[in-house]
Parts: sequence; C-alpha cells; structure tokens
Amino acid sequence: MKTPTTRRRVVWALSLCTIATCMAVGGALLFELSVIGYAVRDFRRDEAIAQAGIARGEPATLEERLNPPYLKQYGLDRNLYTDSHGNFSPTGADWRQWALRTKVAAIVMWLGHDPPGTWWTFAQIKCVDRFPQAHADSEPIVDVADACLGTPH
Repeated sequence: MKTPTTRRRVVWALSLCTIATCMAVGGALLFELSVIGYAVRDFRRDEAIAQAGIARGEPATLEERLNPPYLKQYGLDRNLYTDSHGNFSPTGADWRQWALRTKVAAIVMWLGHDPPGTWWTFAQIKCVDRFPQAHADSEPIVDVADACLGTPH
C-alpha cells in the first residue's frame, strides 16, 4: 500500500515530466514560428530594397532582374531550379532539402504578398511537407504549394 507521501512524489514526478515535455515541444514550436516571422520580414525587406533600386534606375542586367541576387541568400537561385521550359520549378526532392527559411521565402514568393500570419505560413509549410510521401520527387512543388495555398498563381 502506498503512503500519501509516495503518492505526492509520484504526482510531482509526473507533473514535472509533463511540464518538461510541454516546454520542450512548445520551445521548438516557438523557435520555428520565430524563424518564420523573421524570414517573412527579411524576404520582404530584401525584395523591397531590390525593387527600390530598380525604380531609382540603378543599372541591373537582365539576369539580375530575372534572378535577383537576394534570392540566392534564401537558396532560391532560379538557375538551380529551372525546368525544361526555363521556368522556376523546384521539385519535391528540392523542397525536402531546403531549410525552413528557404521554404518560407518560397511560400512568400509564390503567394505574391505577405502571408496572413505566421501560424498560417507554418500550416502551409506543413501541408507542403506532407507532399513527398504522396507524390513523386519529380513533381513540381509549386503545384502542391498552390493546392495548399488554395489559390492558383
């Protein structure tokens, strides 16, 4: 038979384990959400700076206009992900290799405007993350992103 002190110790131990688990999971989620928030902000800032340079008439080659240098900072160099028609078309295999920051930049780029929120962006990334289990690696990831975003681009 357990004594009241033993029960209290078991309850405290279970409570501490539960709290530690919640903190670990919550901490990881908060970290991902902060990376997403900063990536959206940074990508939009870099895009605005590039657009402002073009608007001021700063010289830019055709290559720099089609494949802006800031995209390379996010791992989205258009030259690396072109299909047979010359379109920017990364695949499921490419998506799996990308870091979270690159995935966020791709979602913002495909969306064409700021996402409705950090949690929404997180949900879209998780939706696309489920893609490789259901489709071939050669499938253009933008098609899956369109399905997850719910809007054609």
